[in-house]
Amino acid sequence: MKELNAVVEKVVQSEKGLKIRGINNTFIFNVNKSANKKDIKDAVEKYFHVKVAAVNTVITRGKFRRVGKYTGKLPNIKKAYIKLEEGQRISALEV
Repeated sequence: MKELNAVVEKVVQSEKGLKIRGINNTFIFNVNKSANKKDIKDAVEKYFHVKVAAVNTVITRGKFRRVGKYTGKLPNIKKAYIKLEEGQRISALEV
């Protein structure tokens, strides 16, 4: 198993993330592109001491940006949607 800081990069704090958290008890994390679902589940369970019910991942493609005549591309980001068991919560991430 990989360490948490090698798997989970940061927590996504957005309006959509807060809405999903309130309805489905699901947290959104940006994760390492090479991490698989088992690594993500093990890291979150070990670090936050919660039971994970499901892990869904998605890769969002980076947008193209332009500054003057120069163009570039933002990096691709892998997100993990972590659904917790009923009654579980991560108190450190509560708003």
